[in-house]
Amino acid sequence: MSAATGIAAAVAGASVPKAISDQGAGAVQGFRAALSFESMLLKQMLTEALPESPAGTAGEEGGFGGGEEGNAFTAMPTAVSLPETVAEAVVGAGGLGLATEMYSHFEGVGG
Repeated sequence: MSAATGIAAAVAGASVPKAISDQGAGAVQGFRAALSFESMLLKQMLTEALPESPAGTAGEEGGFGGGEEGNAFTAMPTAVSLPETVAEAVVGAGGLGLATEMYSHFEGVGG
């Protein structure tokens, strides 16, 4: 098994509702696909919503603080964006519920 990172690891490690896991491996795979879509959607929404500077980090002058001392985001590694980090955390905690709803409607489960 390869070492997945970021959102892929969060999706792989997220808990699956018992009602879905009881349906078997195919159901779990379908739920994880819906959870992956939810994470991509959340990341895109956050990318559009969060203010960013031309350098690609939130919080330059007029952002989340000013100057060297007031800007915690300038110290963040640039390899992972804030929207990706938030989406990863939300998905790792089970998501917003969108994946469960999508899975239920696509599979005809529930009402």
